[in-house]
Amino acid sequence: METTGTGNTARWTLLGLLLAVNVVSNIVLKGSWLELPVSIVSGLGVVAVIADHLVRGRRRRR
Repeated sequence: METTGTGNTARWTLLGLLLAVNVVSNIVLKGSWLELPVSIVSGLGVVAVIADHLVRGRRRRR
């Protein structure tokens, strides 16, 4: 089954946005109570995107 690659493009765009949010929030919110929840949520999003890529990539190779 052929895929168009749109899922990969969206996945890497989301990964880039989550990383950017994480970095910017750590710089802007340094020392604020809001820094921790924003970092946790964006960090978990990054982990989820990478895990999704690994799981789907292994399924496609079978």
